[in-house]
Amino acid sequence: MIDPHVQPLVPALALLLQEPATGFTAETVGARPEVVERGLFFLNLAYTTVWIILALYIATLSIRLRRLSRQVARLKERAGL
Repeated sequence: MIDPHVQPLVPALALLLQEPATGFTAETVGARPEVVERGLFFLNLAYTTVWIILALYIATLSIRLRRLSRQVARLKERAGL
């Protein structure tokens, strides 16, 4: 008897066990290097985009932190601390 919580997953698992009818396999991609080249181009583009966004985010945080530390210093100066 199959666990009732696993029952909805059975069709999906059956599909995973079947051989793929279409799509890219190692044999078809090996015969078409332009497909691999295009895929690597998009992978490189996505990788570069993520790093640029991360660098911009860190730069923005640095600027905001610098402004905040100046405000804290001014408040301490006004309070006489």
